[in-house]
Formats: sequence, C-alpha cells, structure tokens
Amino acid sequence: MIAKGIYEGKSTPEGYTKKGTPIRVLVVDDELITRRLIIQVLKSVGFEIVGEGENGLHGVELYKMYKPDIVTLDVRMPKLDGIEALKRIKEINENAVVVMLTAENDSETVTELIKLGAMNYIVKPVMREVILDKMRAVKEQMGI
Repeated sequence: MIAKGIYEGKSTPEGYTKKGTPIRVLVVDDELITRRLIIQVLKSVGFEIVGEGENGLHGVELYKMYKPDIVTLDVRMPKLDGIEALKRIKEINENAVVVMLTAENDSETVTELIKLGAMNYIVKPVMREVILDKMRAVKEQMGI
C-alpha cells in the first residue's frame, strides 16, 4: 500500500515499486555533499534511504545489514574503493542492484563496471535529472 501523506491521491511516486512499496536505497560516497544531494533527490520522489556510507568498507557492512533494493556506490573512496566494494557486494548477493558513481566517463571504466555487475552508472558531478533518469532505467531493468 502506498504511504499516506504527501503522496495521497497522486499516482505512484517514482521511488515506489508497481506494488506500491518504497524502493530501499543505500547511498555510499566519501563526499558528504554528493551523498546529501543523492539522498535529497531520491527522497523527493519517494525512495526510502536505508543507510549511507562514507567508504567502500562501510558500504559493504551496511549492505549486509540492510539488504537494500539498490545501492549507489562511488568508484573512488578511501579504505575500500567502489570497484572492490562492488565485487564484495556481488559475492554476498550476485543479484545485487548497484549504480556506480564515477568522475571518469571513459569507455574502459564503464566497461569494467558493467562487467563486474553494475547495472548502471552516473557521471559526476551529479545532477538531479541524471540521477532520476538513471534510477528510472534501473527500475525498468529490474521490472519493478
């Protein structure tokens, strides 16, 4: 059932499944301002933010704890970079849905991310419409 309140009487928010439940997202990025922007954008359309991590190691631990529907994961982070975090998350759940964030928009980086199991990617600096477009594409790929 769709949550009451700001969405009442409106069509299903973008951040909800076709069944009317919020899509649960884990946001992992070492840049606080980037995390806050992604969280604000996703919350504004109904996504449920289950956690936020500041490095890859923290992100993997949060993934284990919350088992989110989608993870946004920065490529370059301290302690454990996003590529290694992606590998570990995929070891935990081969069907994990991960959207990578990268400042590098070269074909080698993107190809590597997709080969490792990322469903999509967002090029930094992040912008509201790009975030929403990528999440729409992921929802469509997931069939939710």
